[in-house]
Formats: sequence, structure tokens, C-alpha cells
Amino acid sequence: MNKFQKTIPLITDPAKLRARGLYWLGRQEYSIHDFRVKLEKVCENIELTEALITDFVSRDWLNEQRYLEGFVRIKLSMGLGCQRIQQELKQHGLKSDVTNLYIESLEIDWFEQAKSTYERKFANKPMDIDQLGKDKFYKEKAKRYRYMSYRGFKPDEIKYSMENQSDDW
Repeated sequence: MNKFQKTIPLITDPAKLRARGLYWLGRQEYSIHDFRVKLEKVCENIELTEALITDFVSRDWLNEQRYLEGFVRIKLSMGLGCQRIQQELKQHGLKSDVTNLYIESLEIDWFEQAKSTYERKFANKPMDIDQLGKDKFYKEKAKRYRYMSYRGFKPDEIKYSMENQSDDW
């Protein structure tokens, strides 16, 4: 450890750990997995952290369904696709079958979501093969495709979103 790193004293008192957990939950929602990881950074006693998580879940202060709904709502407003949202939810410790059922229940038109995301990013940059030249046109097209793929859209959704910009598919 270097001289700039601060050592965090580990919490062993259940009341202090509970207060810290309530403070965190008062600021934002957490998945059980993320909350456990956060607690383990300040408390090495596994039994104490598990008891606190069980208590918070039973009181509905820590609720994965509520976390899931808020997380998906935020990611949709950011313009992300289904694949990226599911991947991020998996990283936060949520089960794939639960997340898939919830996302399917929303009945989102992913093609329109892709089109909206594409237009938000590239509306002021129309692509014209005559204006750009053949080489630059295909490089720009590949760049846009990679961008949309990274955002979590499937190939057919990307093609749909880019149809208005180019006839060269």
C-alpha cells in the first residue's frame, strides 16, 4: 500500500454495519450480489453480512425486482439494446431467466429502439457514397455498425436502423 491509499477500518459491530447498509440503500438500489460485494469490502465476517442481507430482504429494503425494473428503465433511456442490457444484468448477479421474462413482458420494439439510438447518434451525419467516396463510405458504415453492435443490438435491428441512411446493404 502506498502513502496515498487510505485504509478503511473494518466494521465488526452489527449496528454500525446496519447503519452503513441503510445509508447505501438510501442513496440507490442494489442487487443482492452488488450489495454483498459492497458489504464484504467493509466487513470480513461472512455471517454478519449474510444476516444483514437476509434482514434487509425480508423487510423489502433490498429488492431485486425493484432493482431490475429501475436498471432496465435507465438502460432503455440510454438507448441500449436487449443483448447489452441482459449482459449487464448478468454482471450484477441477476439470473438470466428472470431478466429475460421481465424484458419480454415489457414488449419493447427493439427495431424502433435501435432506430432511435442510431438517429440520436448519427442524425447530423448523413452518409452519401458520392459525397464521401467509396472507401470512406464503407469505413463509416462499419464504424456505425460496430457502434450499434456495442450498444447491444442484433444485426437485423442494426440493418433496420441504418436503412434510411444507405441503400447499399
